Amino acid sequence: MNDDQRRSIIYNSIGLFIMCVNIIVFFTFVYILLDVFDLGIIIDHHDAYSEMPLWADHASRTLYFSAITLLSVGYGDITPFGLSRGVATIEAIIGYILPAVITVQYISLFPFKFKNNKK
Repeated sequence: MNDDQRRSIIYNSIGLFIMCVNIIVFFTFVYILLDVFDLGIIIDHHDAYSEMPLWADHASRTLYFSAITLLSVGYGDITPFGLSRGVATIEAIIGYILPAVITVQYISLFPFKFKNNKK
């Protein structure tokens, strides 16, 4: 593996990480907007006492739900209702398709290993 390939892998990995963080933050804002406009709430079934202000607690819970949904972990401790269910479904589909897209991108970095070497 030469330096250009290593650099390409590093850049793609950083790009992937930034893309995942952007998706999580985007959906966090969508969930918060749905809650503010009373179109869909997210309920935490294991609500614990928190020293954080209400807005920070809500934002951190929503960020956690978005990350867990995108990464297809789904612990079940937070449940979406209303339009948030549909948004969570879309986010889960993105999280399900994302690994396949990433695999294809990494395979395209090494085309010489997958070519048919006929003589």
